Amino acid sequence: MKLVFPVLAAALTALPLWAQENVGPRLGAASSFGQTWDRRMLDAADRFGIHDLRDELYWKDIETGGQIAYPTIRHSYPALLAARGMTMTVIMNNGHPAFQGGVTPYTPEGVEAFARFSARMPQDFPAITSVEVGNEMNSDTFTSGPMRAADLAGRAAIYATLIEETYKAVKAADPQVRVLGGAAHSIPIAWFRALSDAGAAEWMDAVVIHPYTTPPEQLPRQIALLRQLPGFGALPIEATEFGDPIGATAAATLVKYYCAMAVSGVTRAVWYPLNTRGDGLEPLVGTDYSLTDVGAAFTILQARAEGVPVRDVSPDPFTYACAFGSDLIVIWGAPRDIEVDAELTLLGPDGRETDRRTLSRDVPLIVSGDGVAVSPGGNLRLGPQTVIADSYDQFDHDGAGDGFRPFVRFKDGDAPFAFRPGQETGGVPWVPYLASARDGGIRMNAEFIVPTVAGAVGHRYVAEADGAVVLDISLAPDATSDGVVLSVLVNDAELARQVVTGGIDTQIGPFDMATGDELEILVASGASDAGDAASYRFTLSRAP
Repeated sequence: MKLVFPVLAAALTALPLWAQENVGPRLGAASSFGQTWDRRMLDAADRFGIHDLRDELYWKDIETGGQIAYPTIRHSYPALLAARGMTMTVIMNNGHPAFQGGVTPYTPEGVEAFARFSARMPQDFPAITSVEVGNEMNSDTFTSGPMRAADLAGRAAIYATLIEETYKAVKAADPQVRVLGGAAHSIPIAWFRALSDAGAAEWMDAVVIHPYTTPPEQLPRQIALLRQLPGFGALPIEATEFGDPIGATAAATLVKYYCAMAVSGVTRAVWYPLNTRGDGLEPLVGTDYSLTDVGAAFTILQARAEGVPVRDVSPDPFTYACAFGSDLIVIWGAPRDIEVDAELTLLGPDGRETDRRTLSRDVPLIVSGDGVAVSPGGNLRLGPQTVIADSYDQFDHDGAGDGFRPFVRFKDGDAPFAFRPGQETGGVPWVPYLASARDGGIRMNAEFIVPTVAGAVGHRYVAEADGAVVLDISLAPDATSDGVVLSVLVNDAELARQVVTGGIDTQIGPFDMATGDELEILVASGASDAGDAASYRFTLSRAP
């Protein structure tokens, strides 16, 4: 089987303007000079070409009695950036004790003062090219006062007022300074819908997401849902925080996210953090001021992919691939052989040459021509694809995609799942998911399933061809009290049944399926559904 480019020309005419000329996002780093000054870290960032920073200036420290002053280097450090060719997004998030005791501004005078201060910072520090209004304002972590106490619609209304006044003040002072809004942890469609209803999108030059809870493979689907909301269809998207707490996987995480962001039209990708912050996330620059592996990944993407036209060249639903220009492809997915001619080089995510010749779901490969065109099906070849259906790769928010079709099995029959936007109420995921309209506790998305005693979560596949197959099952309940019951059936005949109390990775088969045969995988609660939320993945493949 050869890797081929998908036919894109006809589809492009139907895409909105923002999607027609995607390029590799501008890369940035979340620094912390406003909290802890470190000149050697600034020098290191400059030395490694990390010139786009996201950082803070604290209003309460800088404005006293209506007067602006910069008492320490933690408050004046942006003055050092322009000479180094650096730019900065300033996060304007915190209140001021002179206004309502320092809570998130909500009164006319508090909002006006916040907006005035936000507009002043780029005037005093020309390296500040954008103002980010708020930080994760859909969470309780960075909000206080009435905004934190409000419901989602009320919180969005307060935020809409805050960003409108800030936008007007910033643009009056300098129309070239950009205003970033939305300020979301995760990609909660209910939060963005509330912002849309409040008219907030009108006052943003770009919308901000922090997709910590969205894996790279699911990012394009969730961004597509965001794009459907009024006001957000054509607005640039910036991911101003994303990261990984595990040093060994961080480089792979960055490369996969970068590919997914690029093909989704994200215009800026800011890794968190630049330097060690004490919160466990892997930095670009270590405590010895050298590049970490993820820092090395950052630099190769910056050199080879940033600003370069990108195309999604994924050959099938189980393989992820993006081409930057003509001589660089990032690829990962279901395991199979990959071959390249001598004129091409295979690199790991950290940019080091590798002798690995098998695709991986976890660790992407960078296929580099370094000036020589990478030709899928020519000097780049893939082995046969054996996967037939995969619950993760083919997950669809309407529950009606290819491969496995999810459903709920009640005692009195089956029912479809219904779409839920994420963060629409308390105690639910902050990303889009599916839930039962009859029992909202029954939920699922590409990564988790939650059965209850009332209903099981099912996946159904209808065979499209005759043949022998194998079924790989990964299932891990979080903290089940009495286990979940896993059942596998073909045409209602039980192939396997197991009570799962801990994580399992098992394979069933080979077994034969004829065209039209129905394979069902059911995960049900036992006598109790306490702790039955489980991570899962079901993969059906042709038997060897």
